[in-house]
Amino acid sequence: MKPLIDGDILLYEIGNSAEYVDESGEKVIRDFDFAANLVDQKIKEICAEVWATEEPTIFITNNRRIHKKVNRQRKTEGKPLVEYVPNFRESIAKKKEYKAGRKPEKPFHYDNLLVYLLANYQCEMAFGMEADDLMSIRQWERAKDGHLDTIICTRDKDLRIVPGMHFGWECGRQAQYGPTRVTELGEVRLTKDGKKIVGNGLKFFYSQLVTGDSTDNIPGIPGSGPVAAFKSVHDAESEAELFERVGALYKDKYGDGWEEEMREQADLLWMVRELDENNQPVMYKWPMSGS
Repeated sequence: MKPLIDGDILLYEIGNSAEYVDESGEKVIRDFDFAANLVDQKIKEICAEVWATEEPTIFITNNRRIHKKVNRQRKTEGKPLVEYVPNFRESIAKKKEYKAGRKPEKPFHYDNLLVYLLANYQCEMAFGMEADDLMSIRQWERAKDGHLDTIICTRDKDLRIVPGMHFGWECGRQAQYGPTRVTELGEVRLTKDGKKIVGNGLKFFYSQLVTGDSTDNIPGIPGSGPVAAFKSVHDAESEAELFERVGALYKDKYGDGWEEEMREQADLLWMVRELDENNQPVMYKWPMSGS
């Protein structure tokens, strides 16, 4: 079993764990050795939980901050500079700016941890997309043929639409997820208070087309919440049925322009599984029209 680990989350989680606010309200930064030991231990724990038989790969999104450092290093080495390629979703989002307002302060040791991971672990950098997409691509390369020898390791619920093995480690109020297998169709359930829908596979993907994702500033269908999403997808027996049911909600909301609206949301929410001959992301295809 090969762990595919979300490095973006590790950089923040471990970085934040290496600093605290003391009794006087001052931020205290721990030595980097503390942070390095923490990230090593976390990766070992993840590998143990998922029965790893291969070394893990750490996936990291190439953001503007990281890209500047990469080009600085390339210049030092006498290599040509490379152009920054933004996340493809930024040009897709029309109704709302993608991830607008989501710019959390980076921990003090963010850059130090990044360099440490790149130097000490097998890492893959995602260019023009997110680490989530690259993890999805690597898992799908195996899962599409029925192989269950990779496991996506992340606390990000969005990746749980990808078939195959999944694991999410416990952190604060977030409980451990798996290790478990996600099927293509998946499953969903509504929390007791009816305020949240949780699940995996295509059912969760289609539920997000209804609810959107406030974390990434993806609106979904305005006015439609978790209950409406659950009723639409929970007992669907096929991908085509999911499309028909959720498509009907879009038709009711947008009329003749429903498919364009639904297309935008799908392209924002879909975890890329394949790249085309030009190395560009292949978007989700509707099960009926194939578009």
